[in-house]
Amino acid sequence: MSTTTNRTGGGVSQRHTACDCEQAHTPGCAGGRCRCPREHGPRCAHRVRPDGKTACGCPWAFAASAVRAGKRVQTTGSGYSSRSAALRARAEAVETLRKAPAAARRGDTLSDWLTSWLDRRSTGSNVLRPSTLQAYRSWAAIIREAIGGERLRDVTAETLDDLERHLHKTLPGRATTHARVFAVLQSALRDAYRRGMIADDPTRRRETVRAPKTRRTMMQPEQFGRLIDWMQARGERMAPVFWVAAATGLRRGELAGLRWVDVDLSAGRLIVAQQAVQIGREVIVGAPKTATGEGRVVMLDARTVDVLRGVLAQQALDAQAWGSDYGNHAALVFANEDGSPLVPEQLTRALPRMIKRFNAEQRVYALDAVADADELQQLATSHGMGGARLARIRIDTTLEGKPLPVVTFHSLRHLHASILLASGRGLAAVQRRLGHSSITVSSDLYGHLIESAARSDAEAAAALIPTRQRVPVD
Repeated sequence: MSTTTNRTGGGVSQRHTACDCEQAHTPGCAGGRCRCPREHGPRCAHRVRPDGKTACGCPWAFAASAVRAGKRVQTTGSGYSSRSAALRARAEAVETLRKAPAAARRGDTLSDWLTSWLDRRSTGSNVLRPSTLQAYRSWAAIIREAIGGERLRDVTAETLDDLERHLHKTLPGRATTHARVFAVLQSALRDAYRRGMIADDPTRRRETVRAPKTRRTMMQPEQFGRLIDWMQARGERMAPVFWVAAATGLRRGELAGLRWVDVDLSAGRLIVAQQAVQIGREVIVGAPKTATGEGRVVMLDARTVDVLRGVLAQQALDAQAWGSDYGNHAALVFANEDGSPLVPEQLTRALPRMIKRFNAEQRVYALDAVADADELQQLATSHGMGGARLARIRIDTTLEGKPLPVVTFHSLRHLHASILLASGRGLAAVQRRLGHSSITVSSDLYGHLIESAARSDAEAAAALIPTRQRVPVD
């Protein structure tokens, strides 16, 4: 029967175990170097060194304790290849016990902590919005794939470097995703530090990964006006939605969740009381994105009031046409023809699709009657165009000008904010109207002016310099 002996000292110990060949160590091994006379097998923990002596490869372990808040706390560790390695680990454990005893006692991995952290963020006072929580879970999955197996207390700045290399290898060129992954990890580790799960926050010891600032593409007011005129001439049902988005700056979820009970057409105002959030195929109605945005009053201009009156009249016609099948039971301002709610993803897809249709017709409108006669003839006889539609496009003056930039639905919110700034309204007015959490957000996002206003500012600034007007030289 095999026996075990220990070598101890300095808070560390080495436990001698039986070899795979079932040969136990002799009592003499406990006093120093292993001198077992038996010949060990090739898979034994002990090997015969080149000098003929048997080298002991049994693992070393440590036990550490410290006093914190008048209480003694302890921890242990094992599996170290040498006494010096066990001593170093014990010294680190003692320091960790003094700073964060929970970190030293528990062997949770980073993946375990992310799971428990996200579970807490789904309930309680610090709950995340459903769409945000879904995004956090997807980014946490990337972290788990790269470094999730690392013990939470062992995560260092070098571990974060490993994550960054993983992101560059698996998700090249997606700097925004990289920044969001690190933002989630930073939030999770800071919470672990506050709760005493780790002795130090490694995210403080390296540079923050930031997404590069990109210039937002948006339509100028004149371009948006052309699109609305073109849509109204064709009776497009999305025209009122686009107009209200640009005229109020409401988010897509706030538009999709807007109810008639929240709109006062006589007073010319609406209240942002809820928003529709799409999680996969499910649409959830909840509070607006920010506490500042919830319950905010947005005043309406006369044209927007007329647009909304037209929407109300159209819904009455839809309800009459569909009868008992009409489904706008929530009395939403914007709904499909059968009364079913507009989902946020519909709005996201609708604007780029409409702009591409506009640009396709604009190209046909711009064809030269002589130089492009062959192409016009082909279009007149094609199944997709036809002579009647071609004739309408060729005389449609709303198609005059250049093609429109293909922008996102959210760009209408940027357009509204930029128009406010260009009209002389300050950032405080932009923050109140758009429901930003702070004026800093408004400044970072919309501290620029639209091109026409910027050009006017340049002319106004130059006009203030008192110089003589130059006379052209012959």
